[in-house]
Amino acid sequence: MNGDIISISVPPFPDFIEGNYRIFKKGEHHIERTNLGYFDLIIVDKGSLFLEEENQRYEINENEMFILLPDKHHCSWKPCEEDTGFYWMHFYTNAPWKQSLRSDTFKSMLPIPDLHFHQRSYTLHLSKHASIKEPEFLFGLCRDIFDSTVQNNESNIWKTQELFLKFLRFVENLGIHMDRKTLLAEQIRIYLEKNMNMPITNEDLEDNFHLHKNYMTRVMKTIFGMTPLELLLEMRMNYAKQCLIRTDYSIQKIAELVGFGSDIYFSNCFKKYMGISPRNYRKKYERR
Repeated sequence: MNGDIISISVPPFPDFIEGNYRIFKKGEHHIERTNLGYFDLIIVDKGSLFLEEENQRYEINENEMFILLPDKHHCSWKPCEEDTGFYWMHFYTNAPWKQSLRSDTFKSMLPIPDLHFHQRSYTLHLSKHASIKEPEFLFGLCRDIFDSTVQNNESNIWKTQELFLKFLRFVENLGIHMDRKTLLAEQIRIYLEKNMNMPITNEDLEDNFHLHKNYMTRVMKTIFGMTPLELLLEMRMNYAKQCLIRTDYSIQKIAELVGFGSDIYFSNCFKKYMGISPRNYRKKYERR
């Protein structure tokens, strides 16, 4: 099963566009499309779909979820071998997103002030291809979303979006099968992301997860190919790069946002990691 993660910057939140339940008879193919413009999220509840995206073939079986990207070519690589039923939803975002083997962290492109009560910047992480842990609950959410669109009430647009966000949250946090080590690695990743602005040591991780740091290091290297603190540094540098490009925050403020007590220490780490100082990195993109 493909292990790619689709990371989507929030806000703005993704929007539900359309969806339905479909049955392909034995011998039918999925439609061929290029640059659909929407993400196409598919959940199979019986049978199997055989999909190809940019020459990579996938088999999506019963109680599995799959997401086709909005800017790629996709089609069937062979017809259904049996009657196959599946839920599908198109959703849209104009926010930055990326598919890769590891989750990415984005700084929202929206100008979010911090002087008052304000929205937070967040990154939504969706598995490209995954088993569903509680399929009946997820199928019920799909039906609730679809039902909300056929009621003759314009205000139901709010209900539809509320249900769709509930659906995304379930898929991200609760609905996916993970083995014990993968689940632990994801929990550590989420902890690092949420506490990126705080000093974090291996001892802090031991206190939070009640596990020895050597065990957590082995798990993280197996799942993400790096130690917890290496992943934390990568997250901090990626977030700092986005702050430098998309905001006018001072170097000191950016250093605080990514958990450095000193802007000098931050600048030294950034230069060592990127090969260029934060100020010169910002100037480089200002010229562009």
